Amino acid sequence: MSSREPFAAYLAKMAAVGFRPSSAMGQNFLLDPSLHRWLAAAAAPAPVDTIVEIGPGLGFLTRELAPRARRVVAVELDARLLAIVRAELADQPHVEFVHGDALGGPGRSAAPEIPAAIEAAHARGGAALLVANLPYAVAGPLLAAVAALPELPERAVLLVQRELAERLAAGAGTTAYGGLSATVQALFRVELLRLVAPEVFRPRPKVWSAVVQLDRRPDPAPELAAAAARREFAVFVRRLFQQRRKALRSVLPAAAAAIGRLAPEPVPPALSSQRAEQLGPAELIQLWASCR
Repeated sequence: MSSREPFAAYLAKMAAVGFRPSSAMGQNFLLDPSLHRWLAAAAAPAPVDTIVEIGPGLGFLTRELAPRARRVVAVELDARLLAIVRAELADQPHVEFVHGDALGGPGRSAAPEIPAAIEAAHARGGAALLVANLPYAVAGPLLAAVAALPELPERAVLLVQRELAERLAAGAGTTAYGGLSATVQALFRVELLRLVAPEVFRPRPKVWSAVVQLDRRPDPAPELAAAAARREFAVFVRRLFQQRRKALRSVLPAAAAAIGRLAPEPVPPALSSQRAEQLGPAELIQLWASCR
């Protein structure tokens, strides 16, 4: 991998285009080259695979990903950063840049270029991987959008806020377990790989970050094969967890109504007095499927 200029040089480039990084907007640049290499290695792309990177920023991680994959599709919202990263990676013709919001699809769904890249990867016989240093504010909504994609990526390696990573990996019955945990775990095996201190970012965030890996389940529930079903399941689970401490017999009718269905009558006795937060993804799938 080629060495890069000192960060001061990039600060000058950003100043030249009128860009100043903002912690409030989650524009925290990861500076540690060894961590960029580690993230690229953790994604473990094969030469035939496609990587979708959300928010390439200045292209530090992109530069590590590019030699490892057949195609990299990098989605960047800020046109000023995009101008810098295009110039930085002009020698990598298989890196394609998309100017736009990763959540720019209808109803804040994934931008159309993301599912298109995944589908094209699968059509060529390769895997699709999602790799990103995600701004804290969009990480949760983006993961929800990923769960509803027409075709799911085989793996995602994401640098996110530590709190979110712990939520994603949390087990049923724990305080961190929630609707997003259950929705993501229904589709992916989740592992928290490592913690990342604020000191390796500029500007420095006020909280720790963590790297989380999602591997698509090899034996997914057949009920969740279609994207429309996954969207419906997510709505159902989200509604259940809005009153997570109430017994299912109280909250199940409203959750079923939210997806235009009726709750089973009676609620199975084994579940009646339980709360949503006590149910694992497989049990929640069965409960959703029992609504008519």
